Amino acid sequence: MKTIYEAVVQGAPLDFTPYIDVHGHFGTWIETAVPAALDAGRLIAEMDRWGCDQVWMTASEPGFGAPMRDKNDTILGLAKAHPDRILPYCTLSSNEPYQCLTEFQRCLEYPRCIGVKMHRYDQPSYTLKSDFIQPVLEILNERRLVYMNHAYLNLADLEWALARYPNLTFINGHMDHKMMELAGRYVNFYVCTCAAQAPDEMAGTVERARGSAKLLVGSDFNLFCLAFGPGMLAYSSISEDDKRNILGRNVLRILERQPWWSPVLLQCTKSP
Repeated sequence: MKTIYEAVVQGAPLDFTPYIDVHGHFGTWIETAVPAALDAGRLIAEMDRWGCDQVWMTASEPGFGAPMRDKNDTILGLAKAHPDRILPYCTLSSNEPYQCLTEFQRCLEYPRCIGVKMHRYDQPSYTLKSDFIQPVLEILNERRLVYMNHAYLNLADLEWALARYPNLTFINGHMDHKMMELAGRYVNFYVCTCAAQAPDEMAGTVERARGSAKLLVGSDFNLFCLAFGPGMLAYSSISEDDKRNILGRNVLRILERQPWWSPVLLQCTKSP
C-alpha cells in the first residue's frame, strides 16, 4: 500500500484515498501577486496533478476586498463551471451586516453551496452571538451546512453556538492548537490544518483532539500551492491512518449529510 509520504516524494497523485481540501480562495489579492489568479483551467489542472477530488472555495479578500455580492458572483461562477470539483462557500461580512441574510439566501440558490465563510480583516468586530449572524446560523443548522471562520476569537461564544446549533458544522479556518481540546468535546466542531507550517506541527494534534476524526486538511489554495495541504501531513509523525482521515475521509461525514452527495463525485479517487 502506497503511503501519502511515498506519493509526495515521488511526485505521484494522491488518488488512492479521498482528498478534499476545505479551505481555498479564488481571485486576485491586493497584498500579493498570484500568477493566473483567475485561471480556472490552471486551478483544476493543479488539482488533477495532486489527485485532489474537490476544493471548498471562498472568494479572495473575503468580506473586505469588495461588496459581498461581487465576491460571491466570482466564486459561484467558478463552481458552476466545475460543479463536481469546486464547492462554494458564501462570503459574508460584518461590513454589510443588514445584507448578510439576503446575500446568503441568494447563494443558496446554488444547490451545492456548502455554507458560509467569514473573515476578520478590515471589518467591525463580531462574534457568533452577534444579532446579524443568528438568522444565517439558523438556516445553516436547518440544512446541516458548514460555517467556517478565519479564526474564532471568542471561545465562550463559540461554545454557546456549538450547543445552540448542533446540526451545524463549525470549522476553525486555520490550525490552532488551543482548539484541539474543543474539537474533541464537540461533535460539530472541526479544525482545519491550514497554515500548519512549522516542522511537524501536526505532532500532538491528534492526541489533543482525542483522535484524528475532527481535523480537516486545508491549504489556502490558490493563494498558495495546493501542496501546502498534503505536505504538512506527508512529513508528519502521525500515523498513516490519521493522515488519510485528515486528507479526506473525515470530510465525507459532512458531505454525506447533503441530499445531493454521492461518492461518484470523488472523481480522482480510484479506490475510496
